Amino acid sequence: MKKILIIVIKMIKMISKIIMLNRYHNFQCYKQLRIYKWIIVLMLIANSSISERDKIRVRRQFFAPLEECAITPAEVDEIVQLTKLIEGHRASRKRPAGRGNAQTPEGTDECSRYLRQLKGSIQDVLTRYGTMQQSSVSQSQYELMKAQQESEIANMLRRVDNLERETEQRFRAEIERLRNSLQELRRRLNENLRLLEQERLAGLRAQEALCVSYIQGGNVNEAVRIYRGLNGSYDAIRLTNDTYQGDADMVKPLVEFFAALQEDAQLYGTISGLEELHRQTERNNQLDRERSRTIFHSLVGLESFYTEPNDINRVQHSTTLYSKLRQALLASSSIL
Repeated sequence: MKKILIIVIKMIKMISKIIMLNRYHNFQCYKQLRIYKWIIVLMLIANSSISERDKIRVRRQFFAPLEECAITPAEVDEIVQLTKLIEGHRASRKRPAGRGNAQTPEGTDECSRYLRQLKGSIQDVLTRYGTMQQSSVSQSQYELMKAQQESEIANMLRRVDNLERETEQRFRAEIERLRNSLQELRRRLNENLRLLEQERLAGLRAQEALCVSYIQGGNVNEAVRIYRGLNGSYDAIRLTNDTYQGDADMVKPLVEFFAALQEDAQLYGTISGLEELHRQTERNNQLDRERSRTIFHSLVGLESFYTEPNDINRVQHSTTLYSKLRQALLASSSIL
């Protein structure tokens, strides 16, 4: 509309100039055009002021807080108390109250919905932390849940920031209480996880040492049971080094241990342990006829328990290597 009026004014000016050239003949027409021009100018001014008022009104409506969006101290207190359940290393073993058992009346406005979401997220954090404390949780599961905890708390802090933008100034103190309680929750959780990881590491090392002692003592069944319970965190190469330690008498117990795991050879990578055992015994000149025969028989048919082509090739290569080694040892013994 504004552009159209401007174009009309320009046209009137052009016509006025033409008329002015013959104004003695067209004086009345010129006066009328002047009147029309000023009418249009006044219309433009009026339209501009109305448009500006509309913009201001829209802007105010856009940035205005949500109607009837209120935060009560009781609602905030409930959330703050919930974040304190993680106080102390084992405190979060307490089961948080169910989401349906809210102690304060639940509102229906946007603020109340935000607060209910916060409570639900905090309960998820507490429940997940309780699960992380279980010894049956594998290292990969633990790392996944740890990342989920950090993401959950970061999302909650963003929700509080959004809530602050949608509430009136008089609720800022309660918003700040929420933010501080979540930041404190993050700090306590990180500290508790640090202590928990120290405990988990100490527990893993104790289980690994027990597994090694069972292998060295010839109790293969117990060693396998403990090893399976470690969920793959104790790799076959490290176990071989911890058990062997340069003692040639450990070759047979180690081979028997890996043979007991052959159905899960791909999962635990037993070929890596056998390869490491070969390297160690060869370096120490301990590969006599009896030990090479023991390792050779453990390799025969092992490739059928593998699915990865690269691992199958490794097994076949080791089998061929030991076959040649046995033949060489037999030949040398017959010469002697």
